[in-house]
Amino acid sequence: GGELRGAVPGGGCGGVGDGFRHEEVRSVKLSSLSIRNYRAISSLDLSFEARPGRVRPVTVLAGPNGCGKTSVLFGVVQTLRLAMQYRTDDVPGPSEFDIHLPAPMIGWSSKPPEASVELSLVFEQSELEAIPQVFRDTADPQRETRPGLADLGDGNVVVKWVYPPPRRRDGTPNPDNHLSACAPRDALPWLLGRAKAIRGWRERKLQDPTLVDRIGGLRIFPQDRNLRERVVGAADFPLGGRSLPGDADALGEEAVTRGASASSVADILKYLWEYANARGEDLPPDRNWDQRIRDLFRRICAPKEYAGYLFRGDELHGAPCFREGDTIYPLHMAASGEQVIIEYVTRLTYPTPLNNSIILIDEPEMHLHPVWLRRLYRALPQLGDNNQFILTTHSPELRSLALQDGALVEMGELGGEE
Repeated sequence: GGELRGAVPGGGCGGVGDGFRHEEVRSVKLSSLSIRNYRAISSLDLSFEARPGRVRPVTVLAGPNGCGKTSVLFGVVQTLRLAMQYRTDDVPGPSEFDIHLPAPMIGWSSKPPEASVELSLVFEQSELEAIPQVFRDTADPQRETRPGLADLGDGNVVVKWVYPPPRRRDGTPNPDNHLSACAPRDALPWLLGRAKAIRGWRERKLQDPTLVDRIGGLRIFPQDRNLRERVVGAADFPLGGRSLPGDADALGEEAVTRGASASSVADILKYLWEYANARGEDLPPDRNWDQRIRDLFRRICAPKEYAGYLFRGDELHGAPCFREGDTIYPLHMAASGEQVIIEYVTRLTYPTPLNNSIILIDEPEMHLHPVWLRRLYRALPQLGDNNQFILTTHSPELRSLALQDGALVEMGELGGEE
């Protein structure tokens, strides 16, 4: 394994200004990172703290093309995806092309080149209580003869990922996203907390289903690559769905077991509409995820609204629809900006609302009018509870907002003449 340096200083941008008037985030969060020789980055140290021990709710990484903004987001995902069991196709698996090499290469070395990413994470008290309970609820007494978690002490964890991964003692290769080092040494099971909690409620083992909401996860929203495929999907794609924590009987056994998770936003919206309508008036407001998506979309895109899953005339197959004044139109006819926002608010809701989590958004200004971009930025604290957002941008509008809030990290200036 590699040597760990602990918390990485530098790269911060001062305290929170007058923009975001809410507390710094708590729960499992990224407090700092250190990247060496990864993608566009030769060497980079960043802090995400507003002040010692308190993580900023939003950090905006600004800079020209090629400065490494997206590399930061990809580095976070590559480091945590295996340890947190976060599955995503939006970040390709690592390869030798991800290793940053000086140009031109001068001289020879006895050691092959490698890339590394080191993250300092913080678990807050609520998670320090919730995760052990998840392990107790989901333990298999016939297989597990010792406690599944080591004492995490103050909740601070440092992990390091190296590519190519070091080999095992027997000479066989580790998985590409194997962590080469962790401090404390036995802290890795803590990163499985959310994955075990979600698996626990699916299997109906959790005594308290709200444990899922108390444990943070990870989510990346890429640039607009394959936007239509992610949002609209195939017209005849079969709906798959899972019930939400604590409500496995909401649509009956058939709804829980009828397939894998919905893959496109259109599939998810149909499932959540069915979920809300199956419960009718018995569904409490805090479990009405369909209404939650409507409210969040309206907050950013008014006067446009998400109208819900609607049917025209006597057609059997409806569609997610939007409304502007007296005009109603389906998702596949919505503007790309509307599709971007509906994807954000939907995927932060399904399969469970993402709270206490690390949310990575790559260039949200693509396809968004400056007014919507400002609204999105201001609405971030309402997109889930106690999330940490890390955004990249080229936008002067977003850069200015972040600067006012003490949330801006400059990653380079655009050189040359106009």
